[in-house]
Formats: sequence, structure tokens, C-alpha cells
Amino acid sequence: MRREAQTHDGKTARCGAYMNAKQIFPLAGLAVIWGVYYVASGQAVSEISVFTVGIVIRLLTLVLLSVIMRSTGELSRLFQTKGVRGRLCLIGLMGFLLDFTAFVGLQISSSGSGTALLKTDILFVNLISVLIYKQRFRRREWLYTLCMLFGVLLVMGLDPRELSLSDPGGPFFLLSALFVSINAFLIKSVQRSPKGSVGSHTIAFYNNLITLALFTVTAAAMGALPQLALIPSRPGLLLSLVVAGCGQTGIYLVYYYDLARFPVWLVKVFLLLMPVVAGGISFLLFGERLAAWQIGGMLIVLLGACGILSEQRAKEESELAAQM
Repeated sequence: MRREAQTHDGKTARCGAYMNAKQIFPLAGLAVIWGVYYVASGQAVSEISVFTVGIVIRLLTLVLLSVIMRSTGELSRLFQTKGVRGRLCLIGLMGFLLDFTAFVGLQISSSGSGTALLKTDILFVNLISVLIYKQRFRRREWLYTLCMLFGVLLVMGLDPRELSLSDPGGPFFLLSALFVSINAFLIKSVQRSPKGSVGSHTIAFYNNLITLALFTVTAAAMGALPQLALIPSRPGLLLSLVVAGCGQTGIYLVYYYDLARFPVWLVKVFLLLMPVVAGGISFLLFGERLAAWQIGGMLIVLLGACGILSEQRAKEESELAAQM
């Protein structure tokens, strides 16, 4: 049976067995883009300050977004944000915090374990939904949540033989996942706001611009701005920053494209491939290795997230059937 999902712009996306390669490509491509972005960012922050990295990546993204929006005619509507400007500022603040905490984590931990922990955004989304939006979860959803928490502890470096946490970057990745979750709700509220119609590219532009400003101010206060002069003399660092800047732009474009055309649960399922992509790239290019229990923790986190998404899909199908 063919099932269709309604999108916000009135278009439909066919899911299930009838998905073809053209439909799967942007979904799988998003996981690849995000995985490459975190690996490139991790290499950059291993050489210079996280604040300097944030400035360069966001500056490159600003240029690329401006060119794209100019070609589509959206740049002229950039200031038509009445009624949602406060939330756009909050989105930018969350963008800075999620990047900053992720960069710190990448500076002191591997990108393979980090991208696995970043997938706990599914867990935080569920907790926010329960505590703030008063949604009810089934027992199996809570069971999957507890499994994810156990997996997170393993990825953070909890050696079952010693019962100690050895991954100092773990808390920063978890904070980044929390800020990603909060930002998702903020972005959704702007997209659905009755006070004005703001396009996805405009939201991304403000998110990136405010994040760039905060990174610049913080870098100046920390005395990290002189590091910008080191970049041209280090080809490897420059390449990492360019790849990360293109990756950040690609995340904005492809992520919003996917959300506009596919159910959220389907996008999240494909994003679960991101830790595998990042871990594979890190192993092949840089020889990063994880302990056996950390790899097991990654699998537990991903399986728990799959379980939660499966339950959410079942709920959506039940609600859809009840409406028919």
C-alpha cells in the first residue's frame, strides 16, 4: 500500500516501498554532509581555537547563503520578519551554543563518538515534548530512552570493567544535542507563526549571522582573533575550514529541503547514519579508533533511537487511520 505524507507547502512525499533513488538521495546525502562537516570541524579545532573556527565557518556560510538567496530573490525580503524577530535572535543564540559545545567536544574527543552522542537530540526532543507539551509516551518509548541513556554512558567512555567515565567531551556533545533540540522547536514555531511568513533560507541566514557575531565577539574577548592570520599558511587547516563551511551551508539547504518534503521521523531515521559516516571517515583518513564498549554504546544509542522513531511512526499512522 502506498502511503503519502502531507508537507507544509501542500506537496506530498511518498514513503515506504515505493521510494526511489531520487527520493532517497537527499535523505542519505544529508547524513553524509553532516558527518563530513563534523569530521572537518574536528580537524580544524584540533589546530586553532574553537572561536576562530566558528568565525571562519560561519563567514563562509554567510557568503554562500547570500549568493544563493540573491539568485532566488529572497535577499530583498530579508528584513520582512515582523513578529518573529525575537525568536530569530534566540535561534541564533542556540546556534552559537550548539556549535560552541560541539566544537569543544570535538577538540578533546573523537568525531566518531561525538556524532553518536549528538544523536541524543531525539531523546531531548521526547523529554521536552513530555515536560512542556504534555505528550504521553508508551512504555516501550521509555524503555528505548533508558537504553539510549545506557548507550550514551558507554560512548562517553564508561568502561564496564572500571566503571569510570574517560571521555571528557561527552558532556559537551550532550549539551550540543540539547541546544539542537531546543532550536528545532524554535525554528518550527517561526515557520508556523501566524504573525508573518518567513522562509527557511531567511531563518538560516539569521541563525548563521547571529552565530557569526557571537563567535566574533567571544573570540575578540578571548584574544583568539590573531589566529586568523595563521590559516593561509596551513593548507590542511584551510582545506578543513572550507569543507566545513560548505558542509554547514549544505546542512541548511538539504535539511530544510528534506523537512519540507518528508515526514520528520523519516529524516531522523536517515540522520542516524551520521555517526557511521563520521566514524568511517575518521578511521580511514586519520586512524581514529574506539574501544569495543564505545562501539557497542554507539550501536545501543542508534538502536534505541530507531526504536523511539518506530514508536513515533506507529503513533502517526494510528492518528492518520483514526482521522480517515
